[in-house]
Amino acid sequence: MSRRDRVILGLLTFFLCIAFSLELYWLIYRDELVERAPHELFARLFQIYGDADRAYYDRISPLAIALEGINVYVTQILNVWLMVAIIGRRHYRHVLQLLVGSYLTYSVILYFWAAHVVGYPDMRYQSPYTFFLFYAPNLPWMLGYAYMAWDSVRALCAQSRAQRD
Repeated sequence: MSRRDRVILGLLTFFLCIAFSLELYWLIYRDELVERAPHELFARLFQIYGDADRAYYDRISPLAIALEGINVYVTQILNVWLMVAIIGRRHYRHVLQLLVGSYLTYSVILYFWAAHVVGYPDMRYQSPYTFFLFYAPNLPWMLGYAYMAWDSVRALCAQSRAQRD
């Protein structure tokens, strides 16, 4: 297995672990985070992140629920399918990887852009700290899935060139 494949499997494993722990916790307890924050780690983490985006802490938005629901229940199925395709060296692997990588990259960029164009209304206050809180925790998803999309574009272009020659 190539180094790139091991990196991608590591990223997918990380994303699965976060989805089925922190993000699933949020989906289950989103309406109780304020009460749970003083005594539960995950709720406390969302309290901290709430300074950057209250839609994930004390002003839960329908968009946040939809995004996390899709991420936990749909994207993870695709991630596991992609892991199986990588390990099994399936012929469709790069098409699936490009699909998953580009849609997740797009969703994070859209999340950033939507907040930016309306002036970050869910940010409790604007400061370097809250901007860091808003962007930094989401960067692994944007960069990791962008890397996966790029890897697949590179591989698919190489396959196309090889078929032409």
